[in-house]
Amino acid sequence: MNKVFIKHGIFLCFLFSAAQAYANDTLLLEDYLEVVLKYHPLIKKADINNEIAEAYNLKGKGALDPKIYSDFDRKRFDGSDYFSVWQSEVKIPTSLPIDFSLGYENNDGSFLNSENSVPDNGLVYGTINLSILRGLLFDEQRYNIQYGELQGLKSRIEREILIREVVFQATNAYLDWTSQNNSVNINQDYLELIRVRHQNIIQLFINGDSPAVDTLESRLNINSAEKLLLESRSKLIKSKQNLSLFIWNEDGQALQVNSDIEPMSLESLVSTLQELSILINPNFDLDPLIAKVDNTIQGLALDTRLEKENLKPQLDLKYNTILNLGKTEFDPTFTTNDYKYGVSFQYPILNRKTRGQIRINESFARQSEFEKIEYLARLNNKFEALISQQEIQENLLNVALEKLNNSQLLYEAELLKFDLGESSVFLLNRREQKLLESQIDLLKTYHTLGKTFGEMYYLKMGQ
Repeated sequence: MNKVFIKHGIFLCFLFSAAQAYANDTLLLEDYLEVVLKYHPLIKKADINNEIAEAYNLKGKGALDPKIYSDFDRKRFDGSDYFSVWQSEVKIPTSLPIDFSLGYENNDGSFLNSENSVPDNGLVYGTINLSILRGLLFDEQRYNIQYGELQGLKSRIEREILIREVVFQATNAYLDWTSQNNSVNINQDYLELIRVRHQNIIQLFINGDSPAVDTLESRLNINSAEKLLLESRSKLIKSKQNLSLFIWNEDGQALQVNSDIEPMSLESLVSTLQELSILINPNFDLDPLIAKVDNTIQGLALDTRLEKENLKPQLDLKYNTILNLGKTEFDPTFTTNDYKYGVSFQYPILNRKTRGQIRINESFARQSEFEKIEYLARLNNKFEALISQQEIQENLLNVALEKLNNSQLLYEAELLKFDLGESSVFLLNRREQKLLESQIDLLKTYHTLGKTFGEMYYLKMGQ
C-alpha cells in the first residue's frame, strides 16, 4: 500500500491541502492518544481496577488472618459469686486442612460447673483441628484465597477491555475529524475557484464576449458549492464536538478543539493506522473478552469444587494440649496425660441443595464455553473479513486515484478549450463537478480504509 501512496503522491498534494509540513498547531494522532490515555475519565476509571484487583487479593488472603476472641461470663446472686468464666483464644488458620489455636482459661465460683474447674492460675492450652474427609483437599479458606485471585484478575481484564474501547472510539473520532476537515478544505478550495471564474465571466459579459445566461449558470454553480461547504462545515463541527469528548486536562475538565488546530493529513493518518494495525499470526485466545469468559468459567469451576467438597461427610478431629499454670502459685506444669480431644461428624442425608447448586454451576459453565466458542469464531471471522476488506479498499484507492488523475486532466483540457472559446460555462462546470466528485470519492476511500485499519488495531490491542 505504501507504493500506492508514493506512486500517486503528486495528486495528493492537490487533494489534501492539509498535507503540508506540520506546524505547531497540528495535533498528531500520537500526541492526541497520549492525552486520552493520560487524562480521560474512563481511563482513570479503568486504572482504579488495579486498586480493586489488589483489594480482592488482599481480601482473599484475609482467609488466613489469625483471629483473637475473649469471652467472659459472671453470675452473682444473693450475695454469692455463683461463677466467673473467662476464656481467651488466638486461632491461626492455614492453607492446609489444619488449624491451630492457643488459648487461656481461668474460671472460679461457688456454683461453677465441674467441667470448667481449673487451677487458681488458670490453664493454657493449644488446639489442633484436623479435617479428615470434607475439607481435606479443599475448603472454604482455600476457596476464598483463590476466589480473591480470580476476582482480582477479572478486574484487570475489565481494565484492559475499557482502555481498548476508549482508544478505539478515540481513534475513530480523530479519523472522522481528519476526514471532515479535509472535506471542508476541498469544498473551500472549490468554492474559491469558481468564485474567481464567476468574476471573469461577468467581465466577459460586460465586454460582450459572453451571453448573460453564462453568468446565471456560473452563479448557480456557486450556490451548489456554497451548500456543499456549509454541509461539510456542519459535519466538521459535529466531529470536533465528538473529538472533544476524548480530550481532557489534568484537572478533569473537558477541552474544546480550537479552530486553529489542524489534524495530520489523512494520507499520513491512514499510513500511521496501517503501521499500528499490523497483526501477524493472531491468537484470539488472548483477547480480553475471551479472558473474561475464561475467568467466569474458572470461577464456576471453583464454586463447583467447593460444592463437591460439601458432598463428603464432615469428620473433624480436635486435640487440645493443656498446660497447668499451678494451683496456688505460678508453677507451669506440662504432661502428656493432661489433654482434651473430640470428634465431630455430620452429613446431610439427601444433599439436594448441594447437588442442585453443582448442576446449576455446571450448566452455567457449559453456556460460557459455548459463548467462548462463538466469540472466538466471530473474532477469527472478523479478522479474515478485515484482511479481505483491506485488499478491496486498497484496490479501490488505486481506482479512486486514477479517477482523480483522469478528472484533473479532463478539467485542464476543458479549461484550455474554454479559454480558446471552444467550450461553454456549462461544460466547464460539469468538468469541475466531476473533479470535485473524484476528490470526495478519494476522501471517502481513505476514510473507509482508515476505519478498516482501526478495526484491525482494535483486534491487535487484544493480543
